[in-house]
Formats: sequence, C-alpha cells, structure tokens
Amino acid sequence: MASEEKSDQPIKILPDRFVEVFTKLYSKWQSDVGAEHWGNSVDALVILAGAQQEDFITFPKSLALHAALFMLELPDVLIAFGEDKLLFLAASKKAKILQDLADNLPDSFSHKVEVLTRDKSDKDKANYAKVIEMVKSCKNGKKIGTLTKEKNAGSFAAGWEESLKESGLDVVDVQNGIADVLSHKTDDQIAAVKSGSHLCCQSFKKHLIDKVLDIVDAENAKFKMSELSQKLEDKTIGMHKTLELDEADIEVVIPPIIQSGGKYDLKYSAQTSDDPVHLPDQGIPAIMVASLTVRYKFCFCSISRTLLFNAKREQSENYKILFEAFDACLNELKPGLRMNKVFEIASSKIKEKKPELLSHLHKELGWGMGYEIREKRLSLDEKNKHTLHAGMVLCVRMGLENLELKVKEPRSQKYALLIADTVIITKDGYEVCTEGLSKKYGKLSWNVSDEQEEEKPSKTKKTPNDDDIRKTLEMKFGNDKTRKLTEEEKESQRKQFDERNKQLAMERAEEQRRRVHKDANDADKEGKQMMQVTGYKGAEDFPSKASGATLFVDDAAKTLLVPINGVPVPFHVSTIKNVSMQQQGIAGNVLRLNFVSPGSGMTLASMNKELMYLRELSYRAQEGQNLMMVHKQILDMKKAFSQAEREKKARDEIVAQEPLTLNPNRGPRLQNLRIYPNLLDRGKKTDGDLEAHVNGFRFTVRKAQNPDMKHIDILYRNIKHAFFQPSNKNSNVILIHFRLKNPIMIGKASAKDVQFYLEWLEDSESLLENKRRSQFDRDEIEDENRQKQMVAKLDGEFNKFCHKVQDILPPIDSTVPDGDKIWEWDIPYAELEFQGTPKNSMVDLYPTVNCVVHLATKPVCIIELDAVDLVYYERMRAGNNNFDLAFVYKRFLDKDQKMADCWERISTIDMKFYENVKEVMQKSKMVQFEGAQQVNWNNVLKDYVKNFEDISADGGWNVIFGNDSDEEGEDDDDEEDDGSFKASSGSDEESDSEDDYSDVSEDDSDEDSEEDLSDEGMDSDEAEKWAEEEDKKKAREEKEKLLGGGRDKDMKDSKKKKRQDSDSEDERRKKKKSKGAPPPSKHKGSMGHKQGGSRLGGKR
Repeated sequence: MASEEKSDQPIKILPDRFVEVFTKLYSKWQSDVGAEHWGNSVDALVILAGAQQEDFITFPKSLALHAALFMLELPDVLIAFGEDKLLFLAASKKAKILQDLADNLPDSFSHKVEVLTRDKSDKDKANYAKVIEMVKSCKNGKKIGTLTKEKNAGSFAAGWEESLKESGLDVVDVQNGIADVLSHKTDDQIAAVKSGSHLCCQSFKKHLIDKVLDIVDAENAKFKMSELSQKLEDKTIGMHKTLELDEADIEVVIPPIIQSGGKYDLKYSAQTSDDPVHLPDQGIPAIMVASLTVRYKFCFCSISRTLLFNAKREQSENYKILFEAFDACLNELKPGLRMNKVFEIASSKIKEKKPELLSHLHKELGWGMGYEIREKRLSLDEKNKHTLHAGMVLCVRMGLENLELKVKEPRSQKYALLIADTVIITKDGYEVCTEGLSKKYGKLSWNVSDEQEEEKPSKTKKTPNDDDIRKTLEMKFGNDKTRKLTEEEKESQRKQFDERNKQLAMERAEEQRRRVHKDANDADKEGKQMMQVTGYKGAEDFPSKASGATLFVDDAAKTLLVPINGVPVPFHVSTIKNVSMQQQGIAGNVLRLNFVSPGSGMTLASMNKELMYLRELSYRAQEGQNLMMVHKQILDMKKAFSQAEREKKARDEIVAQEPLTLNPNRGPRLQNLRIYPNLLDRGKKTDGDLEAHVNGFRFTVRKAQNPDMKHIDILYRNIKHAFFQPSNKNSNVILIHFRLKNPIMIGKASAKDVQFYLEWLEDSESLLENKRRSQFDRDEIEDENRQKQMVAKLDGEFNKFCHKVQDILPPIDSTVPDGDKIWEWDIPYAELEFQGTPKNSMVDLYPTVNCVVHLATKPVCIIELDAVDLVYYERMRAGNNNFDLAFVYKRFLDKDQKMADCWERISTIDMKFYENVKEVMQKSKMVQFEGAQQVNWNNVLKDYVKNFEDISADGGWNVIFGNDSDEEGEDDDDEEDDGSFKASSGSDEESDSEDDYSDVSEDDSDEDSEEDLSDEGMDSDEAEKWAEEEDKKKAREEKEKLLGGGRDKDMKDSKKKKRQDSDSEDERRKKKKSKGAPPPSKHKGSMGHKQGGSRLGGKR
C-alpha cells in the first residue's frame, strides 16, 4: 500500500483539499447527528488507523478516510473530531507533516487544530488522556463514535483501546456514516477514476488479450495462469510512460484474477491458480474469465471480461443474454434509483430470455467503490434499499456461474461468464469509465480451429445448405427468416415485399429529386472544353522536311502535318480522334483520319464559335509503304501522348493529405506481403511489409526501383471500406483490401483500390497438388496437416493485426476518445457466397455489411450498396438456369456522366442463389425489380434523365418497372391489346422499344450510322469497323455491277413484296384492335419497353 514513505520528496498535504473533505464530513455528521448510521447523537468522533500488516492485504475505512483528507495513508495515527476542536496524535515525522498542514490552514477554518507527538516513555498514556479529556468536553461528553468493526494491529492501537475501556465512555460504530461521506466523490477523485479506468482498458487489451492470443497461436500449453497474472501486473505499472502518468500513483493492490479450465470463482477476492492456461483444440471450447483492479491516486477502478474460444452455440447465446441484461441494468442507472432495483432488472431480463439461467446468476451485481475496493453498504443485491446519488462510483459486476456444457473434454464441461465495468453516476444518468474495452461478443470471441473441423474432401464442391445460409442471414440481418414458409405465408410475404419495394422506390425518387435540385442550385460546372493546343507558334517553326505533298509526323511537337492544296497544315495529336488504314487491292491503300469535333462530347470555347471544324481526311496511295509508316508513327505518338495525359490527370486527381505520423514504437505489422496494383515492371510482384502507425499505414517496399517507390502511405481517414478476407477453399490468398475515398499515386498511376495479400499456396504448387494421390498416404496426410496448421497460423496473424489496428484507429468524434471508430473491418460472408460473371470470367462473390465483393483475383469487383440506386434481375424467365443482376448507381443523375459508367452487371448467376441474393438486397434496403430480358441500360438511363421531372414525380423506378395489380389481373387478350406498353413479339410497337431498351437489336442503317458518328463520335475500333463495312459494301456493289445483278434484283423485289404484304397485314390488325386500345400516356410522345409492367417517357 502507498504511504507517506513512498517518495523521498518532502510530503505536503493540500490545505484546500483537506478543508473541502473535512467540511463535507463535519456537515454530514451534524445534519444527521441523530441518525443510526452516525451512532444516535455521538458527542465526538475518534478514528484510529493501526499499523500496516505486511502479510495481509486489507482496505480499512480509516485509511480510506486518510486518502480522502490527506491524499496519503498514515498508519498509527489517531484523529479526534470534536465540536470545535480537531486533534491529531502521531509519531514525530507524521506529526511534523500534520503540523505543517495546521499552520497552512486558512483563518476561516472552523476548528482549532492541535497536533500531539507520540511519547514512547509512558506508552502514550498522557496523550490518550488528553484525547479522552477533549471528548468529555464536547456536548454531553458521554458517547464516542469510532470504527468498532476494524481490527487494528500494533501497540499503539492496543494502548488506545485499553485507555478507552478505562474511560467509561459509551462507544458506538459510525462506519456507515463515514461510508456515506466517502461515497460522494470530488471532481479530482472523478478525474482519477477515469484515468485509472483508461489504464485498466489499455493494459487489459495490450498485455492480457494480446498475450493470450499469442499463447493460443503458439499452442503453449505449459504457460501458467499465475505467470500470466504476474506479467499483467508488471506491465500495468509499466504503462505509466505510455499514458504519461506518475508511476508512484499507480498500484495494483490485488493481483489480476485469471481463471480457465473449469475452475471458476466469481468473488472479487478470488485467487489465480498455478494451473496452465486452458487452450482450445480441435473445436473444443475454452473460456477464460479475467479481472483487473487498479488504484490510481487512491481511487479504485476495476474491469472484468470473458474471453471465449471456439464457443459453442449454447455458450454464445448465454453470453449474449448476460450482455443484454448487463446493458439493461446500465441504462436504468440514475440518481434516486434503489440499488435492489438493479438486481430486479437483471433477473427479469434473464427470466424473459432464458429462465433456467436465473439460478446461475451471481447474487451480487456490484458495489460502491472509490477509496475502498468494495463498500458493503453499497452492494447491488436484492435486499439493499439504499439509493444512488450523483458522484457515486460503482463497480457493476454481473456473472453467470456453475454453467455446464456437454462435451468430452473435462476442463470444458464447466464454465462461467463475467462482465464488470467501472461506472460513475452523473446528474443525468451514468458514465461508463471502462467502455474503452468492448464487451460485445464479436470482440471477445475467437474461433481458432475452423480448419480442423473441415469435412473430408469430396469430388463435388461443397456449397452451403439452406440452414447455413438462413443462420448467416439471421446473424447479419435479424431472425425473420428462421423456418420454411407455407404457400399462404409466401404469398403474404411477396405482397409485403412489393409494398415495401414500392415505398422504397418512392423514397428513392424523392431522394433523386432532392439531389438533382441541390445540384441545380449549386454553381454550374463548366463543360468539358476542347483544349487550345498547337505544336507551333507560326509557319516559320514548321520542320524543314515538311512539304505540301507528303504526310509528315513531327514527334517532338506532337503534331501531324498533312498536305491540303499543296500547303502543309498542322494538326496536334490531341485533335486526332482515331486513324485507320485499309488496303483496297488494285484501288490502292487508304489512310483515314478522324478528328475531334463539336458534338462528340466537347463544348466549344466562346472564341471558337465562328470556326469551321474538319471531321475527316482520307489519303490514297498506290504504294502503301509510306502510309503504313505514317500510320504507325501516329499510333505511337498518340499512345505516348495519351499515357502522359493519363499520368497528368492522375496527379491532378490526387487530394493533398496530411503527412503520416510514424509510431516511435513498433506498431502492428505484417511481413512478406504483396501489393496490388503492382509497382515493378514486367509483371514482377512487389514484396514488402505493412505496418500501422499513428494515423495511417505504411507499406515498405523491398528492392524498390527508385526512392519515390520505397514507401506507400495510406491514411486511416482516407479509407472508405476496409476488407479482411481470411483463407477459404476457393482461394489461395489471405488479403487485406482498402477502398479509398480519394485516390493515391502508386507508381505512375492513381489507385482507389489497394490490396495487400499473402499467397499461402503458389499457383505452381496448386497445380502439383492436383495430381492423384492415395488418401491413405501417410506423407500426404502429414503434408495436409502441416498446411492446415500453417494456414491457421497465418489467419491468426492477420486476425490479430486487424484487431490491433481497430484498437488504434481514431474515433469519428475526436472529442469522444472512446467513441465509435472511423471504420470497422468488413469480412465477407463466406456462407452467402454466390458465383457470377462481373467482368469476363466466373468468380466467387461475397456479400459484406456494405458491399458485394470479389477480391481474390484481378480485377477486383466491389459494388458499394450505399451508392446503388436500383437492383434489377434480368432474364427471369421460366426454364432459365441462370439470371443476370444489374446495379444502377446513383451517379447517373450527375452532370456530364457517361451512362456506361453508371451501371454494372453480374451475369450468369445460378438460379439456386436467387432467393438468398434477393434476401440480402432486401435487408440492405435496395429497390428491386425483375424482368424477362436484358435491358439496354444506356438508353434507359438517358431517357430517365431526359424525362426526369415527370418520371420522378410519378414514382421513379416504380413507373418504369413496377407491376400494377390491375395489369397483373388482365388476361392474355387484354395484354395483347395493350400494344403501347406490352412487349409482344411481332408488333410494330415493340420493334421501336426493342431497339431502344433491349441489348439485342438489328444493325442500324447507313444513315443512322452517319448520324451516330456526327452526334457522338466513334472510337478507333468502331471507326475501323465502320470503315471496313463501308469498303466491303462498295466492293460488293462494284462486283455486282461487273457481274450483272439481274438475279439479285429479282430476289430483292421478292423480299420487298413480302415485307409490304406483312406490313399491310399488321396495319389491318392495328385498325381492328384500335377500338380497344388504351388511352394515351400522360407523358408526351411516350414510348416504352415493358418487362413485368414497365414504361419509359420521352420523345425519341
């Protein structure tokens, strides 16, 4: 225990603090002088603190009072409180300290202070007589209040007790009165409790949980719990440097309590045994209960947690019930609440959830604490009727004991669960001081033996069954899908889904309107303008080799000079849209140049409105050698210029960020990782180490090609989503992936996705593993076991790294240090896996809390559900074995957006995944529709934007894809009559909509092609294809003229006649049905493509 000898520095007692506590004590005594807890009108108080006992740990109330008055513990000191006099009796050193206090008390102090020095010559008989004389001079002088239940050691205490008996005074106990005074904490004491609680949390995390995880990973079955307790005690005191605390103020007065292996005692005075730590093994659970109590500046604080390894379902359910009961009790804490009410709340909560656990509830749910580790008068049990008040400090401690589990392992058959926090009662409620260490099940539970529970490999790939998926959905989204439904329930659920989906669509439409109107009110953004570029200042700068008769490529000026009317005319490479080369046999060779011009996504600058723009140039030559060389030079120059522009654009996109603050001590670290995107040339993979620092990560590259590529820094606050994907059967990598808010430069390119991964099985080894081996081969079995152990160890290292990083992340609100972190790790749900084709190959996709991801192979696929406006199921026809899933992003309404970038499709998803995918999307509150065909989303989105006001006012996506009940009830004839809105094969109305909104359409006419080219422009591949088709068409026409086209002409006339007959028949059918045609749409010129009841407004 701390005492006045704990420092060589002169000891000073703060007079102001002494006066504050003394005044509170004296006022409380005088106001309640007739109360039972103050001894029914005592005349004086005498508090004696005996000698220290080195062999016993005791917490007497006398020393607690000393700590409150002096911020010191002064053994062998007597304090007498009279009506107007205060008397101290102590040895010479202590008397000197107390005399210094008396000399520095303010003149306004209400009592006269006298300090007596002990006299060993007469064994203090004269001093005892002076104290008794002072007591008899107070009021009636007959009754004295003291701490009768304390057993004081030493000759000083024995001499006083003998003198007290001889005095004839009536002695009564005032322990409860002193306890009431000490339960009201000052602001300094509250601050000390908070600091001590923070120390408890940090030490528990770093030196207990991390150490236990290391022991489990190393499978160190000989590590003793007593050794772990001693290390935790030493490390706790050693944290004063890290937390900038005074080492002399930190005390671990009782050793940390650590229990596992079936032997549990939930009393606060329990001791740690010398037995080894119980380790989980092969799916066998291991439960560890740990408690840490610290005293900082004489104020106690305590914390207890339960660590669960390989917990069975029954154990996890029991812990969650305990957590709910604990949380319910905390929420009711406030001034004026009776203490037994806490026990009633916990009991009722447990009885509601699982009545059989009520008999296992520990009978004491906490106690008051502060200067004492446990105040019996303030116990939270079922009998205590005392009330809570502001300024009180509680240890809320709830446990379930003597629980049993039916397993073969003897040490796992009995277990206990315990949660404890230090809580301060405030004026408005409560404050948990130890909330820095989470008590949620997900934060304190680990499954370390998954790889050993795998079933024997089979020839067919194992897929999760309905029960596994249902349990995962229940865990992620709630338990509204826990059994098979009847047909009536399915129909009711479908109607509820339709109603919810309709409501979501309306809400989404309103959100769209708000977003669009907000953007409209903002300052108008300038459109993309064509750069004013030139390679020369004037004709005098033209190269000497340039002439008006040949094509010349000036690579230095990034310019092409072409002859026009005998004059060389320069065109900068940025003005060349594409270039193509065609060989036309005897007709020679043609070089076609297409230029960037207005109407192809460009906005003219005001100074250029009067200019004339050239769209295309063609040059023909019999000898194609020079044209081929010029063609190659243009392509190379264009490629180099585009690369330079991309790098410049990437640099312009980079947002300036704060510098990385390095951790002076080594932080969480993972070694021998690889990074994506790759930094090295020629496909070489980049190896390095990833380390977490104060405000971000640093990846240190090994064998960096230049100093600029030696480090890659990623700030915590620049991370939008952080994924951790452990090993699984479908991949040979363990990875950490970051989706960034703002891109960073990696090499010469900017990147918003950065991945760090470890290949635990190389591709070459994976191919070798495919060779046939006997399943009874001993070497094969040993290799497989070693591989499983290695993968489990790597998973553990990654998992531990993620937990450590989560602890050091900054909070969302910097004013609340222990609040929610800026982000949490997102782990893909392996049980909800489904296969699909987001890019060019079939991959495994996993839902997470916020996304749908594929991360194991490149390119990665991350669909952020928060950015999705619509989910649409395509090709939902009877007989189909698979379907497509389209995601439409909210950004399609933004200005100057390319529609091709505003949607994404995952194709070829097996129908067996439909219900589960739909359930996940529904729980994520996605607007969902489905149709029988693929949709041409580019045209749909363009029309949506064009007619946004009308469509959004009528319900948004619900107008386009929603099913109306009236339409569903119509028969087939009515559906055929609805020619304006129903897509039926053979009708002219459908032909237009099919061209607009279906992915499968006939080739456009030459006129349409020219119109498309003039309006939107074509890239190089499209231009080459179009040019080839034109050349082939002209060649066919020339060939027909040479050979004679009589027979072809007859065939064409026959086809034309058939088309006219078909058109006449269609017109007759239209006139016949026009009487029953539906009224025109409210959208002017509307023409729609319906898939399950859909329409689009907008004049085409």
